[in-house]
Amino acid sequence: MTFEPQVPDWGEQLVGDNLDQLIIYHDWLCNTGIKTGLISPKSKQFVWDEFVVHSLYFGKILSELPDEFDVVSDLGTGGGIPGIPIGITTNFTVNLIDVKEKRIFELSRLIKILNNNNIFAIQDDGYNHIKKGGFLVSRCFISSEKVINSLKTDKNTTYLVSSNGEDLEYDSNMFHVKHENFKINKDDIRHIDVINVK
Repeated sequence: MTFEPQVPDWGEQLVGDNLDQLIIYHDWLCNTGIKTGLISPKSKQFVWDEFVVHSLYFGKILSELPDEFDVVSDLGTGGGIPGIPIGITTNFTVNLIDVKEKRIFELSRLIKILNNNNIFAIQDDGYNHIKKGGFLVSRCFISSEKVINSLKTDKNTTYLVSSNGEDLEYDSNMFHVKHENFKINKDDIRHIDVINVK
């Protein structure tokens, strides 16, 4: 199967002139990411669709939020998913948070390769950042249900988390949850929950 780095219509403006940087990241995931165990072996197309394109939608949502903020923390980032694509395609400062030293070491090397000055790899427990609040993202670190149960009622907290599109039980006086649905390619729909503390 031939790999083609296609960008859905919703992502073209966001990607702009950064396609080459995203391809460098994709290639790094397919080589270093797999060799070092940051991701399990996958096809090149799968890595592009599920890791790069999926991550781009986080950046799209963040770019369209009405709130003013500068810093986004990617909790439990693993291989820099979704933080690296967010950092490549936006002007936000992106903190890649992971508890494992090996992951942070590899991500620090990648940041130097990308020569990107708005992305930082930080070794820390993601749950410490949930307690602090702010603008947070996660792809596989935590479920939407656990986010709601873990968040303090800090009104300055917005958390974007991948989901299965399931209905959530939550106190609507304390939280606002918006389900975002989007296509990562011609056929496959994915979901992100945008959870705000009211």
